[in-house]
Amino acid sequence: MSNEDRIRILEEKREQINRVGCGFCTAKWLQTTLYLQTGYNHSCHHPAPHKIPLQEIEANPAALHNSNYKKTQRLKMLDGERPSECDYCWKIEDLGKDYFSDRHYKTADYWAWDRFEEIANSDPRADVYPSYLEVSFSNACNFACAYCSPEISSKWMEDINQNGPYPTKHGYSTNKKVYKNNEVNPYVNAFWKWFPDVLPKLKVLRLTGGEPTMSKDVWKLLNYILLNPQHDLELAINTNLCVTDDITNKLIEYVMRLSHVVKKIDIYTSLESTNEQAEYARDGLNYDKWLKNINRILKETTATVAIMTTVNILSLPSFADFVNVMMQLRKDYNKSFEVNRIPLSINYLRWPPHLQCTLLDKESRTVFADHIESACEGWLKYNSTEKYARLYLEEWDQIKRFCEYLRTQETANEHRSDFVKYIHAYDDRRNKNFTKTFPEYISLLEDWNA
Repeated sequence: MSNEDRIRILEEKREQINRVGCGFCTAKWLQTTLYLQTGYNHSCHHPAPHKIPLQEIEANPAALHNSNYKKTQRLKMLDGERPSECDYCWKIEDLGKDYFSDRHYKTADYWAWDRFEEIANSDPRADVYPSYLEVSFSNACNFACAYCSPEISSKWMEDINQNGPYPTKHGYSTNKKVYKNNEVNPYVNAFWKWFPDVLPKLKVLRLTGGEPTMSKDVWKLLNYILLNPQHDLELAINTNLCVTDDITNKLIEYVMRLSHVVKKIDIYTSLESTNEQAEYARDGLNYDKWLKNINRILKETTATVAIMTTVNILSLPSFADFVNVMMQLRKDYNKSFEVNRIPLSINYLRWPPHLQCTLLDKESRTVFADHIESACEGWLKYNSTEKYARLYLEEWDQIKRFCEYLRTQETANEHRSDFVKYIHAYDDRRNKNFTKTFPEYISLLEDWNA
């Protein structure tokens, strides 16, 4: 199927989705991310996670996904409302120009579309099994990325415990209870009661963290799948690809073994900039090691390596270079246009607000947007000289809508002073040097020091 055909089909599906309701999105029913280390949950990564009351999972382990809060949001969607927590999509759709928002992409995706009519006509109070389950067992992680948090990263937890909150409005402290690996966790216990019933219903199972390869329950789950083959299941494993060589070797071994008992395996990893700037924003990253391990997985297994981005003010200067690096990987490993082993998703950061791109004035953002768009346009199939190293139209749509966002959104002046306070503290705690690493921003700390 051509890119043009895929876009045409997506347009047709968008019309059907919008006829159900201007805020309808089946992700609220069919997708869930469970942060079992804190007992939080959301369907889609854009809305903030909400707490799952212990009394709900004690009465019914399926409440891990079917919480009363989530059922209330489902009712709003079926009543023609646009839930406020889903404002990421509303901002995209309100840009006009028929941009596809993520509610269109998710509802139209292969793991959800065959249940479209079922969900559109469902009782929002009923329990449903997800088709796409993402689960985090632990916050154990060897990274402390600039925009992460203590409940997601144990390295962040160490920073806060040793140094206290950052001197910003959003200080990266947490009042959430975070269960450690060696603690009894009622949410993990509920998961293991629920999971055997869920697994046969899943089309996608994704393991996340923290750094999931550092969690004992992740290896327990992978062993469970080896003993209970699921030949229609797509298995995804998130990893920062900078763990010890022993863990990387173990991961590659499991990927090869699991490839015989599941339909497909995807390795997900995250980055959105290059070299020193990438290592600055993702504290703990070794950029060369990250690229080396991507190459290892693509050479030694049949898995895809999907690249997730969270584009923020720290990634704008080298984001176009990053896309070029991804295209080089496609040049090296893609053997056809139909099978892309290095898919790319473009998302922009909204939290914490003092790292969002809109801190910059519109003129500066427009310069970045023009550069990014120009660089990426060269990788479209009409322009690229490389046979299989091309940008797909869905990716091009995401890039264009992001660049439109850069050009049109109002400047977030109110968060600039927090940016300055944060960077000074981050440099001090992490032994970094912002002005040396980002010469493009050499005057920001002085200019924004309100």
